[in-house]
Amino acid sequence: MAEPKLDHLLGTRGASDFQRLIAALVLARNLRRHGIALVRTLHSSGKQRRPSRALRLATRVLDRATTTFVILDDSTRTPDVGRTTVITHPHFRERYVGYPRSEMVRGRILCVSAGEIPAEAQHLLPIPQVTNTENLSLRLAGMASRQLEESVRAAVARHAATVSARLERLSDGGQVQEICSAELVVLPTVETMSDLQLVFLALSLERPVLVPRTEAMTRLAAQVGPGWVQVSDRAITARVVDDAFVAIRSVERSGRPALDDRGLAATHAAYEVAFRAAAASVRRR
Repeated sequence: MAEPKLDHLLGTRGASDFQRLIAALVLARNLRRHGIALVRTLHSSGKQRRPSRALRLATRVLDRATTTFVILDDSTRTPDVGRTTVITHPHFRERYVGYPRSEMVRGRILCVSAGEIPAEAQHLLPIPQVTNTENLSLRLAGMASRQLEESVRAAVARHAATVSARLERLSDGGQVQEICSAELVVLPTVETMSDLQLVFLALSLERPVLVPRTEAMTRLAAQVGPGWVQVSDRAITARVVDDAFVAIRSVERSGRPALDDRGLAATHAAYEVAFRAAAASVRRR
């Protein structure tokens, strides 16, 4: 499926699938005409949604026009292995040095978003009332759709001691403070690069995460060490959260997640190599 972020490049934000197809054709033509390389970073979400015929065609057009596919690990499939390079997602340890931090609130689970909180967060609202984890509380932070906002505010009004919210667009500093105040960061979906960035931000701030099981998340869990990435095979329920707390509190986690080989400078250097190689490939045509 064509990446949602690509809409910004195509100039079709919020467009229909047919409009995306037309925009993809125009983009491919302009790339050929002006000798411009297209480098796309793909992220495997693990979800298999059936796109429309127009969107499938748009994706094929973009795939043919792509000079280099960048994937974050081998769990993501691309149309051409020969045009594919692996560049791992970086950590953010140095990125937020000096930002104000918050004290961890024991038992707090946090659903956070740099943009809009996913609709699936609706299912988290009853968890504090039926959990077996002592002193468990839920916090939601980020923007919300009107429907989710109404549900959240109603839950806060009924259960102010266990449910809280900060329904606004979060700055980088706001994200850091919210994550640091949580004992466990819950992401009901990991479908976009923004979701994945939140996973790495939480780990960089030494907070464990609970995520749906995908091949990418299973690999990450093994790479960063025991206890840091909890994966769930089903929707996140009170039982799933209880099991995650048992795991993160009983497993002797390392001092911090094993992210040392994911430095931001190394990622920047790898992208520079990929960009230069893609540009050179286009010039040779």
